[in-house]
Formats: sequence, structure tokens, C-alpha cells
Amino acid sequence: MFRGSCDLRWKLKLPPRELPRAAKKYVTADLPLGKSLQDLFTDFIRYLFDSAKVYIQEHELTGKKLWESLEHNIDLILSHPNGWEGREQGFLRKSVVRASIFTEEEALSRVSFVTEGEATFNFCVTHTKSGESLEVLFFPFNSEDTF
Repeated sequence: MFRGSCDLRWKLKLPPRELPRAAKKYVTADLPLGKSLQDLFTDFIRYLFDSAKVYIQEHELTGKKLWESLEHNIDLILSHPNGWEGREQGFLRKSVVRASIFTEEEALSRVSFVTEGEATFNFCVTHTKSGESLEVLFFPFNSEDTF
């Protein structure tokens, strides 16, 4: 299980085929002893899923009933760095299966992907009031939230 603090730049251990030169210096993060990259992604996805479940059950008025009514109809939408494509998405989908959230068959239809750039833009668009201007600048690997 994913516990404690750790250098979260390990997601860069799964770089896209064309990694920008400026990002290559960040691909040096060591993995915890005895853990593969697949283990880390699996544990992290399981941790996020379990945390969402606990949050819903504890913070919604009828949280336990709500979770029970939805738990077999959940779809996951995972964000990933710009540049990740089929290979990396397959890796993430396999982590969802290894985390026992979905079977392999379910994961094919119930796990979707969005790039971090698309997710950021979508958030900005849905949180901008009508009539306000919106300017979105995205500089890959130049901000802390990329890592």
C-alpha cells in the first residue's frame, strides 16, 4: 500500500517515447526498495480509490448507502502527463486491474484517460464565470504540479 511521503516524480520512470530534454534530469528518482514501477502505480491507484470511498462514506449524509448504490457502476477517468499514449495508458489500465478495482475486461470499457493539459483546461473552463476572459498557458515540465 502507498504510505508516507516519497518522491512522486517516479511517474517519470514511465516517460513518453519523446521526453523533452528539460525533463530528463527528473527521471532519476529511485524507486522504493523491493517495489517495481508497476507496484507503485498499482498501490497509488488503490490508495486513491480507497481514499475516495472512505471520503464519500464519511462526508456524505447517506454516504454508505450512496457508495453501495454506485460501487458497481463506477468508471475511472485517469489523468496522465501530456505525451503518454497507448503504451503508458495500457500500463495504467494494468495497474487498475492489479489493484483489484476492475477485471481486465471491465478495465477496457470502464477506464478512460485525459491528459493533464486537457484536465487543466476543462477545470479552468468550468470554473470561469460567463463574460470573464480565460487564458490558459501550459508549459510542460516547468511547474511543480507537473511532478
